[in-house]
Amino acid sequence: MKVLLLNPPGNRIYIRDYFCSKTTKSNYLFHPVDLVALSGTLAERHQVAVLDCMAERLDTGACEARIDAFDPEVIVSLVGSVSWNEDRDFLSRQRGFGRRIIVIGDVLHERSEERLLQEPWIEAALHDFSNADILHHLDNQLSAVLEMTLRDEQGRPMRVRRGERKGSFRIPRPRHELFPSRGYHFSFARTAPFATVLTDYGCPYPCTFCVIGTLGFKTRPVADVLEELDELRSRGVKEVFFMDQTFGVVRKRALELCAAFEARGDLSWTAFTRPDTADDELLSAMRRAGCHTVIMGVESASDEVLAAYKKGYRADVVREGFARVRRHGLRTVGTFIIGLPEEDEASLRRTLELALELDLDFMSLNMAVPRFGTPFRARAVELGLADPSDLVMDQGGADAFLPTRTLNRETMLALKKSMVRRFYLRPGYLWRRLRSVRNLQELRGQVREGLALITRNL
Repeated sequence: MKVLLLNPPGNRIYIRDYFCSKTTKSNYLFHPVDLVALSGTLAERHQVAVLDCMAERLDTGACEARIDAFDPEVIVSLVGSVSWNEDRDFLSRQRGFGRRIIVIGDVLHERSEERLLQEPWIEAALHDFSNADILHHLDNQLSAVLEMTLRDEQGRPMRVRRGERKGSFRIPRPRHELFPSRGYHFSFARTAPFATVLTDYGCPYPCTFCVIGTLGFKTRPVADVLEELDELRSRGVKEVFFMDQTFGVVRKRALELCAAFEARGDLSWTAFTRPDTADDELLSAMRRAGCHTVIMGVESASDEVLAAYKKGYRADVVREGFARVRRHGLRTVGTFIIGLPEEDEASLRRTLELALELDLDFMSLNMAVPRFGTPFRARAVELGLADPSDLVMDQGGADAFLPTRTLNRETMLALKKSMVRRFYLRPGYLWRRLRSVRNLQELRGQVREGLALITRNL
């Protein structure tokens, strides 16, 4: 079949990826890892094309013209709560042209049968992009499907859950060459072009506000990861963003990967990890292997909040972890979640003070949103802070979705913007960023991302 992998157009730059969606907080846009993984799986049996309207900045008309030119029988499309109304309007028109529409995204991660009842243009929804479900569905081998929402012979939606959500998984080599060569930007990349790569799927940690922890946890064989990286290297792509939620969670495997990266000697990369995972042995191996930037969750300065949302560590562990990363000469990115029900102006001040104390290279503020399928969503609905029928929300902070018990949405958004300005517009910080730049390409990227970030937070 002719199958199109689609990241649909929109009125803003949307990131729809890994069962999350948001507006970009500055100007970054990485390859949607769900489509990257599916490109390899589908290309084994079908004629596949990729159309990423976010990367190519295509409007609705241009996107429709490109779809018509390829004339796919099947469209596998990302959708997102951040863009749901636009996505449904666009894709329902494509269904009207006789094309089969299969979707993947956060808005289908909860109550998917109800969503398919409401949206007859959706043929099916994928809930795991690390397996072969899409192939089984297209081959009409429904008994082999593990994690999808399908329609039965009478068209009634049914949620299938048969998959092992732990262990290992294999996917054919992702076809990075099908994706646009321009249009992707990554705030922490030191060279261009870069690629987005996944070496494991899901997350073993139970943080209650994060959807990734609801997916289970599976790892890819090291040999498969290296095959993908070597193909990228053969095309001159040596900058990598590893989308693993915690690099190093399986210690032996992480060290094996690092040794293989070090042996290649030409990789430059960024990864997520945790302050309680990133010990000296792992950080030393990562640095030798080409890692230059580490992203870790801080979330809050409050031990009570960290415990309530099951982060699994305290603020003193956060301080120690970031200090270790700095000692190994790696750049630090601290991610924070603000606007939780317990939030007030005093707690926001303490969070900013912690960000300054940690001497971060970059701070990433995420607005609390009740992501579909998470315990936090259930609690927000119970507290009356979220309406379960409201499907449109943005974690990126262009809008504030939730009020807190003491702060309304407008106040939360104003405080968030103020925190961004106070962190990034310090003269000493700006001088340090300038001194750390390695080349003209990195300078251009830093200036582009910085200006976009500040503009969005004026």
